[in-house]
Amino acid sequence: MNLPTRVTVARIALIPIFVLIFCLKEVFEQYYILMTIVFIIASCTDFVDGHLARKHNLVTDLGKFLDPIADKILVVAGMIVLLKMNFVTANGEIYPVLAPYFGEICVILILAREFIIGVFRQLAASKGKVMAADKLGKAKTIITLIALPMLMLVPFINEPWHKAVNWVGVVFLFLGWVLFGIATVLTVVSGFNYIWKNRHVFTTEQTSIENAPLDNTDNSEILNSSDNCTTDNACVDSQNGKEKEND
Repeated sequence: MNLPTRVTVARIALIPIFVLIFCLKEVFEQYYILMTIVFIIASCTDFVDGHLARKHNLVTDLGKFLDPIADKILVVAGMIVLLKMNFVTANGEIYPVLAPYFGEICVILILAREFIIGVFRQLAASKGKVMAADKLGKAKTIITLIALPMLMLVPFINEPWHKAVNWVGVVFLFLGWVLFGIATVLTVVSGFNYIWKNRHVFTTEQTSIENAPLDNTDNSEILNSSDNCTTDNACVDSQNGKEKEND
């Protein structure tokens, strides 16, 4: 296991720690701060392992397998946590970090896209096809990894430390909603674009059947029969001649 793969494994190991900290929210009031730090560290390793692998030519099959899995589990864990997170206003009112319906719709769209692209990649792999890269996919990943930790810090709104901290929470709330919405749109668009750019995966089987050569045995038989008998009358005459010789 080389260094980039170890970094990827470390990202996977940070995910249960991230979830565990969230589960301790009833015990640790400022849980969201530590939880966000862990999430940011895990997100940064996504760029570190890729950079190391490309720079030192350490790309391996194990790394190709683990890296997308780690990314998807991290993002899914972050979204599920946000769906369960609330923040308290100065008036004591409790609100969800992700607006009702908005959060659920965004999460469903993102998960649906990931499932569809996953099946599409399996189909392409079964046919031995190379998939073209999609820059929109990279953009949506970066925006998502920025939006999620911003939303995790929304509980700053009701911290008694300083009013400036409260305003940071307000800014993170609305800016996080905007970025998360943009990330969702990019996720859906990049999914359609990815399938369209690689639509040859669906046409490969039909094209191969149309271009398949005829059986050599059948071809030779047709050629031999055409050489021996150019017309039906010639074949009949030849057969009659043989019968006369036998007589």
